[in-house]
Amino acid sequence: MKAKHRYIWTNIKLVCTIVPIVLVMIITYFMLVRREILSLSKEKLVLESNYYVEEISAWAQSVLNEATIYKDMIEKLGLENDATYELMYTSVDSHEAYPYGLYMGDELGNYFDASGWEPGDDFVVTERDWYIEGLGHDQFAFGEPYVDAMTGSTCVSISSRLKTDSAVTILSADVYLDYASRLAQEVTSGQVKHAFFVTRDSRLIIADSDASMIGQTLSAENESMLYQNVNRLLDAEKTGQHNILGDESIYFVNITTIPDTDWYFITCMNRNEVLKDLWGIEFPMLLIAVIASVLLFFLTSLYSKEMSSIRTKARMDPLTKLLNREGFEELVRLALAERPEQGLLIIMDMDNFKLINDQLGHPVGDKVLRKFSSILENYFNRNKDIVGRLGGDEFAVFVGRDISTSETEGMLKKFISIVHQNFDSEYPDQKLSTSIGVGLAAKSDSYELLYQNADKALYDAKWNGKDRFQIR
Repeated sequence: MKAKHRYIWTNIKLVCTIVPIVLVMIITYFMLVRREILSLSKEKLVLESNYYVEEISAWAQSVLNEATIYKDMIEKLGLENDATYELMYTSVDSHEAYPYGLYMGDELGNYFDASGWEPGDDFVVTERDWYIEGLGHDQFAFGEPYVDAMTGSTCVSISSRLKTDSAVTILSADVYLDYASRLAQEVTSGQVKHAFFVTRDSRLIIADSDASMIGQTLSAENESMLYQNVNRLLDAEKTGQHNILGDESIYFVNITTIPDTDWYFITCMNRNEVLKDLWGIEFPMLLIAVIASVLLFFLTSLYSKEMSSIRTKARMDPLTKLLNREGFEELVRLALAERPEQGLLIIMDMDNFKLINDQLGHPVGDKVLRKFSSILENYFNRNKDIVGRLGGDEFAVFVGRDISTSETEGMLKKFISIVHQNFDSEYPDQKLSTSIGVGLAAKSDSYELLYQNADKALYDAKWNGKDRFQIR
């Protein structure tokens, strides 16, 4: 039973050593995988952001280039030429970005609109934003976006001053930002959670993957924590990639300026969404690790039992099932290392045993040895007692507890008496008895010296007539 408990605890300690190592390896692996996934996702966010910035930039450039072609032709034809106005009519629906075509006005209040729209009496050309912005540009440039009151769409005027000899004239067009909205929707079809375009100065959201946000102003008062924190980054004039706190988790945010405009393109990736698929892998792997740990425990127990069984057999005397000399010596050395100078070593052999083998045969001799070993093991059965057969009819006991000389003498007298009780009637002619030598651990500093003292004591006991004990 003691050996069984010892093996169980050995198995538990082994598993408790291996399992944490395995778990640490798994956790380290997951951490490395997470870091790599997050790194790749951030790189992907930058690449996607740059791609769509190039797309919107190319779109903006195409709008400006086409409007510039009209501007150059108008300047060549002149404002007094009817062909100029016929040309402007062709600008309607020429580009999906400004479907209502071009319009122009001068400092004298004259106004012409290719779409046919007629302004009211309160319409003052020189007070219009597009006119004022155009005064500062010799080439077409985007103005400040606004929400069209008629369509509800976000649009922006492009305007430029015409090179004419007459009154100062501004050519302009209303560019609708539906394409930017489509790009914002398109980029969020994958891992990107939010995408939107916002102006530098007014912080007007001109396009957003969340249509309800279009036309709103980005500020610290936004209900969304994500938009609030993006606004703080813009206040600090920080572009590039940042980690910020959003409404649901940490977000990776990429802020990019768009060439030829005063706009930012902002993409946001939810960290939890990035790791969501990994969690689906981590849980089964952790479950497998737990199952593997349990399996490891049982396999370890199984093989430990087999190994301990092999080791036990190697240390066991096959006839008596007691410890053999090597096994006995090993355990006594361990006991002495644990409790130095405590206990005593008893060496004994059976007097007249040779007569049993000579007169009754070896099978009977083996029977006698087995019976003697059973008596010995039953008598010395305390927790710290170690019992073994050293060879032939020689046996040994190590009593690993504190015991007085008088208690030792009484114990040995009683044992000698028990031996007579078990063998005198069954083998009267052989007169079986036992001689005992005792070495005290307190008088020895090693197993070798302890054994020598006990062996000498045994020799003295035999020399003095056998059937007795001697203590050294």
